[in-house]
Amino acid sequence: MKHLHELSRLREIPAPAGLKERTLQAIEQGKEVMDMKQLRRKTRRRIAAVVTAACACFVVAVNASPALALGLADIPALGALVRVICVRADLYRTDDSTVSVEVPQIDGSAAERVNTLIEQQVKAYEDQAAADIAAYKEAFLATGGTEAEFDAKNIQVKVDYEVKSETADYVSFVLSGSQDWNASTVQRYYYNLRLSDGSAITLQDLLGDDWAAKANGQIVTQIEAYNRTHDLRYFTPETENGFRTVDADTHFYINAQGNPVVVFDKYEIGPGALGEPEFTLDIAK
Repeated sequence: MKHLHELSRLREIPAPAGLKERTLQAIEQGKEVMDMKQLRRKTRRRIAAVVTAACACFVVAVNASPALALGLADIPALGALVRVICVRADLYRTDDSTVSVEVPQIDGSAAERVNTLIEQQVKAYEDQAAADIAAYKEAFLATGGTEAEFDAKNIQVKVDYEVKSETADYVSFVLSGSQDWNASTVQRYYYNLRLSDGSAITLQDLLGDDWAAKANGQIVTQIEAYNRTHDLRYFTPETENGFRTVDADTHFYINAQGNPVVVFDKYEIGPGALGEPEFTLDIAK
């Protein structure tokens, strides 16, 4: 009842002169603001769509034409973008899997050896994936599974690459192969190459003559710091298969700051839950 009395009292208060006109003007101004905001949003979307389409066309053109990519490499603003070119992008279906492949090629003097090695590694992984899946299928059928059930798994095999860093002097990228039915099938190949001659950059090149000791010291320090603050710890050399030393075969890539990042395989120096551990080394130390 109190609320009804207040509402009745408010209705008896006369509206100020011109209130209706000012209210209508405010509504119209609000509509104009909303219309302008909508126009700006539409314009931004159109610009974004055009830019995206242009980028997509550039990527497709470069990937479709190595000759075009080589020509663009001579343009200072674009050279770094086309040092690594995706020259083969395949998607095909086998009897038991779907395979997608993106194979990079290096643009630079004396790069033929590297490009041949990449092709060989990709082909070897495709062959290994086919053998892995065939063995898996055989075991699946032997334990009561059916062809239809196996087909329904739609196993995916993927080979692709990621550029980690790229300058006028070198490129660092990782070639990866994976099968979605089994995480243990992941394989990675690390490339750190001089663009002048296609030669490999080593940890010794980056850290100096005492490279192994420098790398070991930094990695041990990072492992100990991690183990002090986490329940899930890296293995220790004294009791388990823990980290001991880097060597010439240790995987690494070069990050955007020019520092090497050492990478270990899953389970190599710690429990599987730690994934593929990475340790960034400071070349200034």
